[in-house]
Amino acid sequence: MNFNDNQRDKYDTYAEISLSALKKNFTALKKIANNKSDNKVKICSIVKANAYGHGMNEIAHALTEYGTEYLGTADYNESIRLADYLKENDKENIPILCLGIMTEGKLFEEIISRNIDVSVTDLKIAACLDNFARGKNKTVNIQIQVDSGINRIGFSIKDAYEAVSSLRNFKNLCLKGIYSHFATSEIPDNEYAKKQLREFKQLVNELEGSVHKFELKHISNTGGIMNYNDPYFNMVRPGISLYGYFPDEKYANVNNDAGLEPVMTLKTRVKFIKVLEKGQSISYGRKFISQSETAIASIPAGYGDGYSNALTNKSHVVINGKKFRTAGAICMDWTMVDLGLESGVKIDDEVIVFGKEYPAYELAKIIGTIPYEIVCLVTPRVPRIYI
Repeated sequence: MNFNDNQRDKYDTYAEISLSALKKNFTALKKIANNKSDNKVKICSIVKANAYGHGMNEIAHALTEYGTEYLGTADYNESIRLADYLKENDKENIPILCLGIMTEGKLFEEIISRNIDVSVTDLKIAACLDNFARGKNKTVNIQIQVDSGINRIGFSIKDAYEAVSSLRNFKNLCLKGIYSHFATSEIPDNEYAKKQLREFKQLVNELEGSVHKFELKHISNTGGIMNYNDPYFNMVRPGISLYGYFPDEKYANVNNDAGLEPVMTLKTRVKFIKVLEKGQSISYGRKFISQSETAIASIPAGYGDGYSNALTNKSHVVINGKKFRTAGAICMDWTMVDLGLESGVKIDDEVIVFGKEYPAYELAKIIGTIPYEIVCLVTPRVPRIYI
């Protein structure tokens, strides 16, 4: 989806989504993933949580054009919506892997009629799905989720061998893949990550030796692709890296050859400027008092748009290439910015809240979170404009 400048000018506050940056990131990650594998490693692009705030349908559509072999979602309602969108846009050949847990009997009808791979974490629910699929004369692709140490969901390493052996008996379930998830993959040369990799690889080796050969074997998220890229596995699941960020900025320089570029730039405009005398307060709670005469700009973006109130008096925005500090409590719909008296800023000048010029890392550090949360916080009322 593309917009020209006239359409973009309809909005004061919007998230500009760079599809060229998305393509650049995808291409870089595919190259890294296939470094030792002769271009045989598949990409399962993670588009859960509305593609980390970037717009699930539009991002998924673009990624199918760039060559992703799979799309990854977090729950089955999300998966169904995406599958229907792909079908409407002649992309139904791209399978979806749902990483979430299935509830007994819930959405079975909708799932088996779409191109969705089911994550299996429970034998009882797998048996129910098998029985339902048999009644519909259908076969469902499943992928076994193994908990190798994140201690979240999935069969434990010690139980997985027996579970897979049991799943072989379900005739209407096709054991397509097996996967796990790192807990510390963002940390290079981490012993816990290496232990997870070693134990999961050993499990899969044993299973393939005597129980079942899997079409897909995967464990690597973004950190795994960058730091633990083992050619034994034939699919990877990039998430935050598709959108231009490393899981932890501390380790970004270790992988700076990837050249990732932020895909989202949250933009707004200066809508009001007033000059305050020394000693005047700004916004709710009078949390900012001017120390001298200064100009204050009001911009129509606040926590109602996903710009956290926790950034009050701590963040910056970029106007005309220069950083300015925010002033006073961030409101639901407005944020104020201290311009000083010689800024040259005018009404309707563009404001970059975060993006390539001021990455989400900066805001994440201020409020003690991760860049994932900053981009995911951008609310539905903010238009996404794809360029």
